[in-house]
Parts: sequence; structure tokens; C-alpha cells
Amino acid sequence: MVRKYLRNFLNPTDFYAAQRPVLRVSFLAGMTPFTVVKGPTDLMMLRCTPFGYINSSLHVILFCSCYVGALLRGETITRFFFQTDISTLGDVLQFTIGITALVMTFFCSIFQRNKLINAFHALASIDRRFKEIGMETNYKSTLHYNLLVMCTKVIISSAYLVLCLAVFISSSTYPNLTTWISFLMPYLMMSMVIVMFLCFVNQTKHRFHLLNKVLKHLRQAVLEKRVSPQRRLSYWHAIKIQRPLGIASVYSNNDKSMPDVVSAVANIQDALCEACSYAEDYFTIQMLTIVTIVFVIVVFNSYYVLDALIGSTSNDTPFSKSQFAVFFLGQATVYGFGVFNIVYGSSSLVRENDNIGVNVHKLLNVATGTDSELAAKLMQLSLQMVHRKVRFSACGLFSLDFTLIFTLVGAATTYLVILIQYELSMDESKHQNIARAFLGNETWN
Repeated sequence: MVRKYLRNFLNPTDFYAAQRPVLRVSFLAGMTPFTVVKGPTDLMMLRCTPFGYINSSLHVILFCSCYVGALLRGETITRFFFQTDISTLGDVLQFTIGITALVMTFFCSIFQRNKLINAFHALASIDRRFKEIGMETNYKSTLHYNLLVMCTKVIISSAYLVLCLAVFISSSTYPNLTTWISFLMPYLMMSMVIVMFLCFVNQTKHRFHLLNKVLKHLRQAVLEKRVSPQRRLSYWHAIKIQRPLGIASVYSNNDKSMPDVVSAVANIQDALCEACSYAEDYFTIQMLTIVTIVFVIVVFNSYYVLDALIGSTSNDTPFSKSQFAVFFLGQATVYGFGVFNIVYGSSSLVRENDNIGVNVHKLLNVATGTDSELAAKLMQLSLQMVHRKVRFSACGLFSLDFTLIFTLVGAATTYLVILIQYELSMDESKHQNIARAFLGNETWN
């Protein structure tokens, strides 16, 4: 029985079966009120359940209670290290943004659920269109990717938790449970959202990749027609060797002419853009909260590390300077890595979609003058690519691409300088400490 279950689990036959691990975990974590169930025809489908709504509501109540309780008692992880005006400001900002992010994330999971469901339904229906033109989606590799992303996040989260516990245990400091929950919850919530986003992006990217393969095969077929009959057999042999193994011919079906295949490609590309539009509407608020949390943490943690290394703050706490640096730099690193995952996944998806336009014009160059109907269909697809682009943003404020990394680094540096200037203006003795740190005691004296 167990062996049969594992065999069916590791060999999914449809879209939802491949997404089941991610959707089940997000369902149990209260991030989504729907889960994967078997439909009347034994095919997988998404369904909202009363348990999903109750579970999400209980998670919101639990996390908000921990946040409010820790804030009222004045117990935050940062205050165990030191207490200054800037650290208090950082705690207030992180608590405010954190609780807002949690509420908005669970709000989106309940009230915006139909957008994510529509995005998944669109991808599932697109797979049936691929079969009509002879292309198959590899659900097994999809499942492996989803499991890899989930396992990677579990390993990183576990290492982060062990690092935090090791720092506090080594200094004989023991925060209570609610303080730990309010500290770790934003990262766990962010990790689950990132996993869902990456899994969706990977699915969509894979289907754009299949469209590019279709266009490349069509181009090879058009080039074959232009070869003389004497060279056609040898040319066909060379083309056959160059093709990847296991890829079905897109024009093997006699009922599908090349213009019909291009029309199918246009319909699939439009459906994929529509699915991305649904996903952007669902993730846009969550992406904004994640980027905001990461920005605040990077700015204040960088300041904490600098203050501990070149100031005198770490002398008044049970933590050493190395513990300061390890703890706060570790936190900034894991949060920053999450934003990098978002940016990389989004950029790779956009790049794969843009490659369709490149392959369309490569095919158009060889089809012009030989097949007017095919050229007309390609011109329509090229025009569609101009108006149907894939773009992920955070509430339209900024795009989720590599320019976001540059923007965050520049803004974080600016605010870090402002915090340092503010601290120096509050305590003139810090000038001497910084000068001694950089110039040495003898040079300063």
C-alpha cells in the first residue's frame, strides 16, 4: 500500500498531482484555504474547505497575539543585544511591518484565492493544448523541482534557527516562546510565499520553453523544405540528430499545418500571459511586504553590526562582537537571499517569454517568400508579443527584476549613512571611537 502510494506520488500524471506537495504544505500552514483533492473523474483539482478558512483564521489570531504580547512587554530579540533610540525605532518598524505583512498575506490567501486558483487552472488547461500540437509536459521533473525548492527552504530555515539558538544559548540568554514566534514568523511566512511563487514561475517558464521548442522545430521544417531533393535525406538526418531525444514532432499530426501550429502557439502564449496576470494580482501585495521587510532588516542589521564592531555597545551586553556580527548578518543574509530568489525566478520567466519573439522572427525570416499564410500568422504572433508581455511587480511600485537589487542596495546604503550620522550627532564620543577604530589609538591620541 505504501509502495503504491509512493509510486503514484513520485510519478504524477497531471498538473495538480505535481503541485500537490506545495499546495498541501501551504494549506496546513494556513497560507491558502484550498488544497488538492480528487475530482469526480479521479483527476486532481483545487477545492476550498471549511478547515482551510478556520486554519487560516487561527494562524492570524495566534501570530497577532504573539506580536502584540511581545510588543506590550517590550520583549524583542534586538533588545536582548542592546537598547538605543535607533534599535527601538527598528523594533517598532519591524513589528509594524511584520504584523501588517502577516495580516495582508492571510488576507490575500482568503480574499484573493480565486486569482491563484484561476492561474493554476489556466496552466492545467494549457497542458491539454500542448498535447494537440504534440508536446508533452514533464510532470515528474516538475515534482522534483518543487520538492527541491521545499527541501532547500527547510534546510535554510533550520540552519537559520540553529544559528539563532546557538547564539543565545552560548550567551546564557533565553527569550520566551512568544518572542521567538514574533521574531521567526515573518521569515517563515516569507519563505512559504517565495516557495509558492517560485513553483508557479517554474511551471510557467517551462511552458514558455516548450513554445520556444515548437518554434525552433517549425523553423527546421521550413529550412528542410528549402533544401533540394538530392540533399534532403542527408539534411533530414542531420536535423534529426540535432533534436533533443524524447521531443515529439510538432508537425507529425497531418491535421495540423504549420499555420495552425503557429495559431495554437499564439493561443497558448496568450493563455500563459493571462495566468501570469492572475498570479501577479495574487502575489503583488505579498511581494511588496516581503521587499519592505527585507529592506528594513538589511538597513538596521547593517547598522547594528557596525555599531557593535566599531562602537562600545557590545561591551554592555552578554553577547560578544562576533556573536553580534553572526546573528545580525545571518538574519540579513537569509532575508536577502529570499529577495534574490524572487528576482531571479521572475527575470528568468520574463527572459524565456522574450525568447519567443526572437524565435518568431527567426522563423519569419525563413518563411517569408515561401509560405505567405505562415508568414501572416507569424506577423500576428509578433504583434501579440508586443502587447502581451509578462511582468511581475510589487503593487506597480517597482518591477521584480535585477534592477530591484541595485535599488535596494543603493537605498539601504543611503539610510545606513543617515542612521550613523544621527547616532553620531546624539553622542559626540562616538566620533572618538570610530576614529580610533580606523586610525588606531596612537594616531588618534
